Amino acid sequence: MLARPMARADRTVTVVGLGTRGLAGGMRDLDLGAAARVVPAAIDAGVTLVDAAPGWGESLRVTGEAVRALRARDRVCVACLVPAATASPAVARAQPPGYVQRVVEDALRASRLDAVPLAWLGGWRDAWLDDRAWPELHGTLLRLVREGKVLSWGVVAPDGAPRDAMRAVAEPWVAAVSVRASLFDRTAAEALAPAAQAAGVALVAREPLAGGALGGDVGPGVRWPPGDERAAWSPARLAAIVPDLARLAAFVTRSPAAAAATDAGRALLDGLRRGEDVTCASVAELAVRAVVGAAGVTAAVVGVRRLEHLREAVACADGGALSPRIAAALDARRWGEGWYGEPLPAG
Repeated sequence: MLARPMARADRTVTVVGLGTRGLAGGMRDLDLGAAARVVPAAIDAGVTLVDAAPGWGESLRVTGEAVRALRARDRVCVACLVPAATASPAVARAQPPGYVQRVVEDALRASRLDAVPLAWLGGWRDAWLDDRAWPELHGTLLRLVREGKVLSWGVVAPDGAPRDAMRAVAEPWVAAVSVRASLFDRTAAEALAPAAQAAGVALVAREPLAGGALGGDVGPGVRWPPGDERAAWSPARLAAIVPDLARLAAFVTRSPAAAAATDAGRALLDGLRRGEDVTCASVAELAVRAVVGAAGVTAAVVGVRRLEHLREAVACADGGALSPRIAAALDARRWGEGWYGEPLPAG
């Protein structure tokens, strides 16, 4: 499986990582027992980057058990999120050092790992570096490394404001930066990739399937169980992306079900022409391979809750580069414009 260096963490990781947020339970209609089996199956298949977090249900416990059972401590990078201490979207105050310490220690107890290979600081803002509390937090981060509780640190670039992590990329203690990146949102990766590459900082993409919108099966008329976060997606918003899903069908062998959900989508499918260079089976595979093939991206973390989804994710890591024609066609268009905001209709 293709892997790339995470130089400042002194390790390599597979270009496709496993996201375990689905183990929170209640988020989506799934069998938690079946989802838990995905973690050891992914490690056994060669995946070496696994994202977990306190608050994600069984994610840390299941990940730790799998790493220990497969004796994979030296080859698997478990990336653990330290969630933002406040729900405010723009906080200039640094995380409380005691809070960060508690989250790390809770993660170690839950996973029963000797150390957290990569700890993500959630809620990052570059203004933290100017906060009077920053020296104490910085000292705590370095102390946790000296104590062997954390092997390396990363920051989570804020959604919608990726340049607010530009100063963090230049910090010598930062080994990686997490950015939202998909065909529906390239802003963060394009903004941070040059600086990250120059500094030797790994760029890890999250939400390469745009929260599930690029899975290919989500469209108008789909119903979700109570508590599913996708229920907030309005029919009008979902209908607006159907034409893009139908256009993306030209680059895959299996047309996404959602592409036929509207008259506009069906009309585009009727005129569909595929080239001989089509190698992706699904829009999901195309979307992930497009992200991991983007300049400067080290890896993409894909949320997987079923074994069949894992097989598709592994195929993304093994599939190689997209053809020059398809890559150019994807780059030439802004797909799903407004998916994370205007101008898509709010419904």
